[in-house]
Amino acid sequence: MTGQKMASGKRIPATRVGVILTTKDVSVSTEFYAEHLGFDVEATFDEPPYVILQRNGMRLSLNQAGPAAGDLPAFAMSPLATPATPPLMLVIEVTDIDDVFAGLVAAGVTIESAVFRPPWGGARFFISDPDGYVIEIEQL
Repeated sequence: MTGQKMASGKRIPATRVGVILTTKDVSVSTEFYAEHLGFDVEATFDEPPYVILQRNGMRLSLNQAGPAAGDLPAFAMSPLATPATPPLMLVIEVTDIDDVFAGLVAAGVTIESAVFRPPWGGARFFISDPDGYVIEIEQL
């Protein structure tokens, strides 16, 4: 399959794809993603707190937990309820997994697993952000 198509048979003309994570504290999470994972702050908003980050063409938005948006009143995003059963996982591909692992350990980032090298190749390890979202760091 080459991608989801509109009823007209054409692809949706998207310019970028991203994800929104709801956090307990947007400023703490922004610092984590910028300092430890190299995301750049693209835009910030105060009411409600909201930040758009970007890295390598990916958009990662951080939303402060709170009331539903006025244009989507039936839905209210909330922070991760149970870190052991996250509804999603971010994946970041790197070129030198051992160097990245050592740097994150030295920085005091919460490491969820050691570097694993599966028999099919590549390597990966897992970290978690300040809200408990799990992030896979992977080298193909």
